[in-house]
Amino acid sequence: MSDHDEETVEILPGVVKDENQDYVLYYIETLSDSLKNEIRNRLIEICHGADRVQSGSKIYSYKATLEEFISRYKTNNNISEDRKKGMIGELLVHVILEIEGHFITVSPFFNMEERSFRKGFDILLFEEDTGELWIAEIKSGSKQKRQRNASSAAVSLVNTAKNDLKTRLNEPNTSLWLNAINAAKTSMSNGGTQKDAVVKLLEQCADSAVDQTNSSNDYNVVLAGMLFHTMSERMMREKIAQKYDSVLQEKLFRKLFIIAIQKGTFEAVYDFLDGEAKNAV
Repeated sequence: MSDHDEETVEILPGVVKDENQDYVLYYIETLSDSLKNEIRNRLIEICHGADRVQSGSKIYSYKATLEEFISRYKTNNNISEDRKKGMIGELLVHVILEIEGHFITVSPFFNMEERSFRKGFDILLFEEDTGELWIAEIKSGSKQKRQRNASSAAVSLVNTAKNDLKTRLNEPNTSLWLNAINAAKTSMSNGGTQKDAVVKLLEQCADSAVDQTNSSNDYNVVLAGMLFHTMSERMMREKIAQKYDSVLQEKLFRKLFIIAIQKGTFEAVYDFLDGEAKNAV
């Protein structure tokens, strides 16, 4: 066993992590029954928000949620590989965040208005211990020919996430924040103090955008890279650590956390969901 293996901890059968204070690497080695169960048990909440799980409406049932996911995945015959990887990658990030429980997700996976990708932020997160809001950006993809190895591919995904958030958080774009406020209101359970706190934080962000005083270094961000690449070549902790340090030195954000996830393929997750949709009642 290498040193690399000894540094990892299994969070589920088939899923291990290498955790550090400011960044974490996950390796999804197999789509195990345990991971399938986590996806199964969390899909409605992830896609629609916590408030919809108990609704009893057919539109929020497991079967209807699966069918809606597949409809979005197959919006047209020319759907790109990038979009497919993006949807599966974002779902897996949601699932891992939920399993780990460090953050409370306060935005639904599904874009409410249409079946296109979300116009705003990928995931809004609330850290209960500190009462702080975090904004997550997820980039998913495979190793490109110009990239030397899995590590450089993962770092490139994180870098793209960084650049996207740098642009959006420095723009006085009020619609981003209106979308975020609506997402939190949709996602979170009514009547809770958490929901009020999150909405208030988002409204303060929106006010900054209106005043054109918003700046990316006012915000806590999670930069997530979801790499689909053979597990025989793994991304290395040192490279993610170096990327964390280099982003930190840019002083773009108030607080920074990096998540890098590696899985062999994205197709197996879709095949699982497709099979679930056919068998769900």
